[in-house]
Amino acid sequence: MKRSNYIIYLKLITFLFIINSTSCDDMNSIHEDYLQGEQVYAGKLDTLEVRPGYYRAQLEGQTQFLGNSNQIIIEYEDQVNVYDINEQNINNGIYSMILPDLEEKSYEFTVTTQDDIGNLSISQVVAGSAVGDIFLSDQDPREMIDFTFEDDGTYANFFGNAQSENVIFTTINYENEFDEIMVDTLFFEESRKKLILFKPNGNLTTKSVVQSGLNGIDSIALAPLSYTMPDVTYSQLNKSYMRLVNMPSDNPGNFNGATPNEYLFDGVTSWNGDDTFTYNSGPNSLPHHFTVDLGVRTNLRRIDLNMIDPEVDASSNATYVQIWGRDNILFAETEASDENMFINAGWVLLHEEEITNTFEGMASLSIAPLSSLKRFIRIRTTGSVGDQEVKFTELTFYGEDTQAINLDKSLHSLQNMPSDNPGTFYGGNPESHLFDNNNFYSGDSYSYHSGENAIPGHFTIDLGVSTYLSKIDIDFRPNWSFSGNTPNELEIWGRQDLTDAETLPAFESSGNSVISDPVTSDTFQNAGWILLHTETFNGANTNDIEIDFNSEQKSRYVRIRYTSTVGESACQFIEMGFGGFGSFDVN
Repeated sequence: MKRSNYIIYLKLITFLFIINSTSCDDMNSIHEDYLQGEQVYAGKLDTLEVRPGYYRAQLEGQTQFLGNSNQIIIEYEDQVNVYDINEQNINNGIYSMILPDLEEKSYEFTVTTQDDIGNLSISQVVAGSAVGDIFLSDQDPREMIDFTFEDDGTYANFFGNAQSENVIFTTINYENEFDEIMVDTLFFEESRKKLILFKPNGNLTTKSVVQSGLNGIDSIALAPLSYTMPDVTYSQLNKSYMRLVNMPSDNPGNFNGATPNEYLFDGVTSWNGDDTFTYNSGPNSLPHHFTVDLGVRTNLRRIDLNMIDPEVDASSNATYVQIWGRDNILFAETEASDENMFINAGWVLLHEEEITNTFEGMASLSIAPLSSLKRFIRIRTTGSVGDQEVKFTELTFYGEDTQAINLDKSLHSLQNMPSDNPGTFYGGNPESHLFDNNNFYSGDSYSYHSGENAIPGHFTIDLGVSTYLSKIDIDFRPNWSFSGNTPNELEIWGRQDLTDAETLPAFESSGNSVISDPVTSDTFQNAGWILLHTETFNGANTNDIEIDFNSEQKSRYVRIRYTSTVGESACQFIEMGFGGFGSFDVN
């Protein structure tokens, strides 16, 4: 019994010894930790990200846990770089820095921060990459599809971004009509751009700019692409043919000494502060309108309105304009500048536009093509920058399918100058019948008849207006009746007045024959007549003829000279009509 108690007691002593030894070791370990000091870590960047750049990258991290750290250590491959952390690197709580001179590949960057007493943060590893020329070679620029003519102008149309997802924008440079370079930008979400005042068949260059990968930091331009802009179906109308009509309801635009009929079509667009050279509607004149005779019939496609350069004075520049058209002005007058009155008077609204942007003060209005030709244009202005008046320094019109106008026959008359053959042989009465719109042959008394032995000969016509003559329609005695008096050759001469215009010798006749010496072409030229056109044809097979030509000479008076006929004796005309570019009052 005693032995058993001894054994138990011995085992207890051994157990207590073991416990005591273990406790002492733990206590020594704890004391050792305190004796050596606690491990302190520097503040760190949070949510690290590496954004790709072109042969470089950008490290970014949030700074809410940065504390007093003032340096950052970047390790990758065999590189160790230390950078200072300062306020210039921090924006809106984000620290960023550039990692320069990187090859084009992927990296793992070890990032550690250090405070001013040398404590280090826990290191972080973040993946990133840099792009380079291999990346660029795989990028497609945005390409253009085509050009389209639309109601409000001409557009350059582009493919979408499916094949060019890294393209962030595309610059567009193109030539304008003044040989200047227009600059525009097509952004990612856009698919087309309107071309302003582009030069037909001029050059257009695009340059796409890509981002250096997803969330990249660099914008890199790809190689440019070149295109030839389209030609246009319309052309500028000759300003020499134009004039203001000054209908009763028109605002004449002559406020403050302005003389628009003289300067609105002179090709000078600038303004030097002198209203003499403008169209000036005057104060409190909105809405108002004025009427332009284009001098031609055309499918109007565009109007350029030159106003004051906004950098000088924009107060009188139009902000809302309507363009109305009509082929003639018979019953076209209105009591006021009212849309419903315009419609009731037969005017057609061709275009209306709010002007929000100009090129050095010029607004270019594109007009959709119509099925009918117009000669008279009304420009109606309903708003201006200052809501008081409107000033225009120049008007330019463009059209297609442009044709000459038919001159009013009721204004034509024979002059019967001394050397003229009056055409009254065999009872001919050309003054009454040559311009009566009746081309049916009813006998010699309804015609111009020169008489026998009258080749060559001529007669003079007062058109009643001045024009750039371009067309003459002539009906002859029908060849089923008799073709001997039909001419084979005609000369058309013109001039503005009859001062010193006579040519000698004077016309004389005896019975049915001319006995005077014929007047030659040289005498016409010496008297100041200008040869506009010569037409040769086979009169034996001709009942009527349309003579087309382009005259650069403005003429009121026209001489028809017949130098050869089928029978080489007499010349006969039944009806005549004239067409020209422009029609200018003679008074």
